[in-house]
Formats: sequence, C-alpha cells, structure tokens
Amino acid sequence: MGAFILWPAADYVGTRGTDSLAQEADTLMPLLIAASLGTMVMFGGLYLLNSEMMANADGMNKQLLTVGSMLIIASLVAFIMGMGSNVSVINAENTDIDAVDPVGTYETEADQKDSQQNYFDAGSTAWQMSPVTWGLAMIIIGFVAFSSQRPEGAMGFVLPSLMAVGTAFLAAPILNEPSFFNLMFPVVMIFHIIIGGLLLSGNLAVPGSE
Repeated sequence: MGAFILWPAADYVGTRGTDSLAQEADTLMPLLIAASLGTMVMFGGLYLLNSEMMANADGMNKQLLTVGSMLIIASLVAFIMGMGSNVSVINAENTDIDAVDPVGTYETEADQKDSQQNYFDAGSTAWQMSPVTWGLAMIIIGFVAFSSQRPEGAMGFVLPSLMAVGTAFLAAPILNEPSFFNLMFPVVMIFHIIIGGLLLSGNLAVPGSE
C-alpha cells in the first residue's frame, strides 16, 4: 500500500504523469517491485478465498463465484498492464537517443517522449477499469457470503460487508473524482489485509466450511 501511495504518477494524467515518472526514473524500481509483490499477494488471497467459497457452494452461488474468479483475474491483469506501462516509461527514459544507430535507441527526443506518452496512456486505460472488475468481484463474494448463511455476531458481517466496500469502489470511475478514488483505494487494501489476517488467525471462517 505504501508503494502505491508514494508512486509519483498516482495523481497525474497526460504529460504530467509521464514527466513525474521520468523525473524519478532512477529510484522507482524498488517501489515497483514492492507494489507488484503486494498486488499479487492481495489478489492471490482474494482468489483463494473465492475458490474455497466456490468449493462449498452450489447452484447460483457457485455460478456467481465462477464469474467472481474471472473478475479477480481481470483485475490482476489490469494492474499488471498498468504497472507494465509505467515500467516502459521508466525504461524509455533510460534508453539512449541516437539518430545514427537504429538498434535499441530512439531517433529523437520527440520520438522518446511520444513513446513514453503512449505507454502511459495504455496503462491508464487498464487502470480505469480495475475498480469495476475488482468492485464487482467483492460484491459477488460479499453477496454469496451473506446468502449462504445467516451472519452471526460481528465476524459474521465481515465478508458480507464486501458488498458495501465493492459498491463504493465500483463508483470511482463513474464519479471520476480523484479524491474519492484516493480515499477508497487504501480502504479497499486495508479491508483485504484485515480479512486475510482474520482468516489466517482462525477468527473468521469461510462460509460453508464449518
């Protein structure tokens, strides 16, 4: 989560986003590695939860969770594409410009800048859809958790509350307010960390496993 908060291009679009990456190109790879590992662990955990719930479900709930698994994979792919585009921008900044040697170099600085902007815009397109697929996956998991058994006690409402969190996150690209996304994104990640911790500690059971 810290890597995403510290990422320089998080609040910029267009050439400002590209420039923010280019200006700090030499120091961003450690943050990128941390963000990549964190993303894979987070989505991997969500996918495992979805799969375990699917093993205990039947009928409509099983079908919904099948869709949920596809949405989780789509969200992970969107994140990989988004981060990959940023890697391309950083690598392009460290690539030589040489009008004579055509191998592994840019012909002009304008060529370099255009390529960086194309990389950045491609990643932004992938980022824009991630709240939709990720939010829908959370809504499905929360709905199945709620419908498969009646919640009992505070812990019984942890997984069903994913419906509310997912709905709010899903609204981010619709509202198109950067401040709202910047609020919801950490909330979603913290919520995943809490659920993962509760499951690992045995304080929260997967619906249908008892």
